[in-house]
Parts: sequence; structure tokens; C-alpha cells
Amino acid sequence: MDELMLVAATPFKRNNKSSLSIKDFEFVLSFDLKWMAPDAASKIRDKAIGAQLLRFEGSELIPAFDTSKIEIPHGFKPSASLFQERSMIEDIVAMIVAGCGKNTKEVIAKINNKQEELEDLVDIEVAGLLVARELGCDIGPVYDRVYDRVLGSEEKST
Repeated sequence: MDELMLVAATPFKRNNKSSLSIKDFEFVLSFDLKWMAPDAASKIRDKAIGAQLLRFEGSELIPAFDTSKIEIPHGFKPSASLFQERSMIEDIVAMIVAGCGKNTKEVIAKINNKQEELEDLVDIEVAGLLVARELGCDIGPVYDRVYDRVLGSEEKST
């Protein structure tokens, strides 16, 4: 289970609600659970939105996955690595996991298999986009980032 998904699910499960205000979401992470400072809770919220784990509906945050299927392990606390920037492929994997209900290991295996199938002629991020498309997952917000990373440097050199 993706750690960011566990953290994003916790405020909803703790309040037994399907939507929360930004304030309530961040309050649970920082003051109820004492997992992080309020500014770190804002960054985690933004990271979860960027990974398409959370979305806005009006002024409320809504999880993009079924929180009832998430089990928060007893004594769980987010690791320090959660606060570090994730790579693009990690974001793609998290989006596929959240959008398609697959587990992380399965998604990584599918991406690796796709890259091998294409004889390593495409970057891992492109293989991830292809797998997402095959699974019917919408990960549109990351397309421009992949394009810029894969093709952007070529355009600059020509």
C-alpha cells in the first residue's frame, strides 16, 4: 500500500466522512494525530492532490479511492521519506494504484514488463503511461511532465 495513500485516507477514516474541508483534513494530520506540523500537512495535501489521490469538489476534499478498502496499520506513522519529493515514475505508479485499484507491486511489474516488451526503447515513465492507458486509468495531469522530461531536452538541443 502506498504510504501517501494511507496518510491521505486517515483523516477521512478517522472522521468517518467521505469529504472534508481543507482545514479539517490538515487538522487531523497535524493536531489530532500529531504526525506533522500544519505546513507539512498542507504539503502532504498538495502532494496527494498532485498524485490524484484527492480532488476538490466545491470547497471539500474528496478521496479518489475507496477509503473503506484501506486498512491503516495499528501504530502507523508516516516515514520521513514521505516528505521528500517523489520521482515522476513514483507519481505515475501512485496514480495507477489509486485510479485502478491495483496494488503497487503489480503496477510496477506491469510497467517493467511493458518496458521490456518494448525492448527498453522507451523511458520508464512512458511505459507507465502506456500501462495506465491499458488499464483505463486517467493520469492526464502527469502527461505534460513526462513530455517535458522525455522530449523537452531534445527540443532544446536542436
